[in-house]
Amino acid sequence: MRHYEVVFLVHPDQSDQVPGMVERYVALIERGEGKVHRTEDWGRRQLAFTIAKIHKAHYVMMNIECDQPTLEELESSFRFNDAVIRNLVIRRKGPPTGGNSKIYEEELREQEKDRERDRRREEELAARRAAAASQDDDVEAEAPATAEEGDDE
Repeated sequence: MRHYEVVFLVHPDQSDQVPGMVERYVALIERGEGKVHRTEDWGRRQLAFTIAKIHKAHYVMMNIECDQPTLEELESSFRFNDAVIRNLVIRRKGPPTGGNSKIYEEELREQEKDRERDRRREEELAARRAAAASQDDDVEAEAPATAEEGDDE
């Protein structure tokens, strides 16, 4: 059996169907007695150029080991699935070594930055709310005194 790296792009409107699609493709490969060494969901990314008036796509990469009939069946399933915009199959010398791909590592770093930025925003928002609440308490403490002065007139 040979090793391949498969990347396919899914229409952005069909992004919620990606996990099911990956399951079907993994089942197809395993049914043909192949192996899936690695699967990476790179998420929605900007395309370098528009494809059929589409500017973004959902990217998925799989490192697989299978025989030729299974690979042909996989490519056929890509061809007849309207949600798959493009696909690329590259023959590799062996299974993937090391951890995640560089693109996936970059995606994970961006997600971590987003989480950190969201955490900082939440902290800033909580600090602002606390400051506003303390100001409201100060205003309420002064308000009854001014209301009493207004009653005397």
